[in-house]
Amino acid sequence: MSQRLISLLFLLPCIIILVFVGLLPLFPVIWESLHMHIVAAQARPVFIGLGNFRTIMNDPDVGYYFGITFLLSAIALLIQIPLGLGIALMLVRKFRGREIFQTLFALPLGIAPIAVGCIWVLVLRPEVGPFPRFLSLFGINFDYMASFWSAFAAITLMNVWRWTPFVTLAILPGLVSLPPDILDAAKVDGEGFGRILRHIILPMIKIPIMTVIFIRLMDTISIFDEVWILTGGGPGWSTRFISIDIVRRVIFETDYGMGSALSLVVLYMTISLCWLMLAILKGGKLTEAT
Repeated sequence: MSQRLISLLFLLPCIIILVFVGLLPLFPVIWESLHMHIVAAQARPVFIGLGNFRTIMNDPDVGYYFGITFLLSAIALLIQIPLGLGIALMLVRKFRGREIFQTLFALPLGIAPIAVGCIWVLVLRPEVGPFPRFLSLFGINFDYMASFWSAFAAITLMNVWRWTPFVTLAILPGLVSLPPDILDAAKVDGEGFGRILRHIILPMIKIPIMTVIFIRLMDTISIFDEVWILTGGGPGWSTRFISIDIVRRVIFETDYGMGSALSLVVLYMTISLCWLMLAILKGGKLTEAT
């Protein structure tokens, strides 16, 4: 038996699981997306072709939900990547208490999303939260549900708190594996830390950073649990991210047609972004090879 066939046999269980879990459920979703099917109305599904997708394209509310979803993704990445890189650069150096700091710093990654939302409700609640009480000492009355921007800021802060440790731990191995000879040579030549970071460190850890962006982008687009606990999509529907909109349509409104169509649009956008990120990664590897 050839080595390639043996490798395929080892991969066969994983392939079977992926087919049953990831591929087969896609066909009912495609079928539902082509029909008008509201279960609560107890009516038979009506074939409408691409009608649901046309509704999505022309609905300004759906455009708003997509807009705030991508806004959160962009702002979260702009904060988490530099912050995670800075903490990773700090952890590369040995200092007293580094192991304790790493352990405590990584704790948010082990907390379930629903528990994260509950924690931040308690932290930000005006009646009992330490954050509003601290601001009240300076005469600031803070209520994170008072407006869209305060709720959005609370969601962003929660997201940064939970996922910055992941960014740090994902970048840290790349920093540890950097050749010390190159860094020492740059220091001997009198290069400052800023130039070393820009011209040596960042180009050499570009692939880990792009991989982190790739993973975090997909996670943020599908964010639901912690936001649902913290704001419930409010105030009003101002923080109704696209994942929350899909759940509302399918679970509460039982509109399987629109919910399935929205799910496919999100899947298409996610695959497109993944393809773009992979193309950038492959382009970077080809550039380095030449």
